[in-house]
Amino acid sequence: MYQQEAGVRFMYQAEDEYSFVDNYGETVHLYYITVATTGDSVDYERKVSIAVVENDTNYVNTARPEQYKLLEGVVPAGSFSGEVPVEIHCTPDMSDSSFVVNIKLVPNEDFPLAGFDNRYFELSMTNQLVKPKNWGNLAFYFGQQFSISWYRFILNVLNVSYIPYPSAQEGDEKWSYNQLLANAGKVKAALLQYNREHPNDPLRHEDGDYAGDEVKMP
Repeated sequence: MYQQEAGVRFMYQAEDEYSFVDNYGETVHLYYITVATTGDSVDYERKVSIAVVENDTNYVNTARPEQYKLLEGVVPAGSFSGEVPVEIHCTPDMSDSSFVVNIKLVPNEDFPLAGFDNRYFELSMTNQLVKPKNWGNLAFYFGQQFSISWYRFILNVLNVSYIPYPSAQEGDEKWSYNQLLANAGKVKAALLQYNREHPNDPLRHEDGDYAGDEVKMP
C-alpha cells in the first residue's frame, strides 16, 4: 500500500507579534506556532524541527540570541497538527523597540518534507505600549495629557496589562464605575508618593506631545 511521505507546514498566518504588555510582570514567554502535517497520521508522537533563517536578504533578523530560544515541536500521536514553541525573553530595550526573528521548518526523520509550503514564519517580540483605544474614556480620571511612560506607570501601579473600562477583553471582567474611581485613587496616591520621594524631579511625561511636562491628575 502506498504511503505518502510525511510533511509539515505552518498552519495559519506567516507572521505574528507578541508583546509582554499582554502579560504584565512576565519576563519569559512560550509562544506556540501551530503546524499542520501532510501524509498519513501515525500512532506515535512526532518531532518538528525549526531553525533561524540566515544568510537570506529576504528575511532580516533583528532579534538577538538572548531574546529567544527555538524549541522542538511536537505532533501528538494520531494527530494532523501540532505546535512548535519559541521561548521569548524580555529585555529592557523591548520597551521601545520590536525585534524580529525569522523561523523556518527544517526536515528531520519524522518529517522529511518540511516546509515545501508555508515554510517560513516571522515572529516579532516587544514590550511596547501604545495609546489605548479607551483613553478617551479614561482621560477624565487620569489626565488629558497622554504619554506611554505615564500609561506604563498607571499599569504598573495597578498591576494590570490594560484597563478594562468601559469594556473588557474576552474572558476578563470589566471594571465598574466605582472600581475605576478606586483605582484612579490608587494611581493618584502613587503619583503623590513618587513626587514626595523626588521633590526636585517630579514624574514627567517622557515621550509624545507632552514630553518634559510634569504629570498631572485631576
